[in-house]
Amino acid sequence: MKKLAIIILLIITSCKEKQELSDHYRGYVYNLKREPLGGVKVYAFGYPSQYTHTQKNGYFLLGRRNQGFVDNLIFEKKGYIKDTVASYSANRRGDRTHFLTQQSDTLIMEVAK
Repeated sequence: MKKLAIIILLIITSCKEKQELSDHYRGYVYNLKREPLGGVKVYAFGYPSQYTHTQKNGYFLLGRRNQGFVDNLIFEKKGYIKDTVASYSANRRGDRTHFLTQQSDTLIMEVAK
């Protein structure tokens, strides 16, 4: 019985590994042709005065305003459709964070018509 309890405990703890979140949002922004977009303004929803711009290669790094909360991010560039991306989502396969993991996420922006 003791062996069974240990096995169950190992299975439970190995099933869901707690994901370490970064203290910065980071990622890349491209156009529909998969070309990097520089100069895209990136900020947390409701906090437009605390922003960054993407570099020439499309990369951005934005500090989190609160380590206990995950913001939605706003992406703006003249001539492109403004986009809001939820930085946290939950689905049947588990929770997912966007722009907060150690791997950079990517956003594709569409030209405004």
